[in-house]
Amino acid sequence: MGIPLRQALLVAIPLVVMFSILQAAFAQEAGKVIINRVEVWGLFYKGMVIAFTIGAIVMGVIAYVVFRFRESNPKNASRTSMEGRH
Repeated sequence: MGIPLRQALLVAIPLVVMFSILQAAFAQEAGKVIINRVEVWGLFYKGMVIAFTIGAIVMGVIAYVVFRFRESNPKNASRTSMEGRH
């Protein structure tokens, strides 16, 4: 059927971080001058972009679920009235 979204995210996020770290390490071996604090801030910003993206997705899902399954939604009304029956 396909890879579930959760598993894809659990694989993709560490790969992005590792690629960024390895890219800086191999650039240093190639003789390029790398300023470490710039690389650290770059990793921080990439991590923050990922965190805000995941947060926005989670908040969107929560808003959808709350809106979809609210009590006043006609689709969630019970079919038979159970009031007074004990």
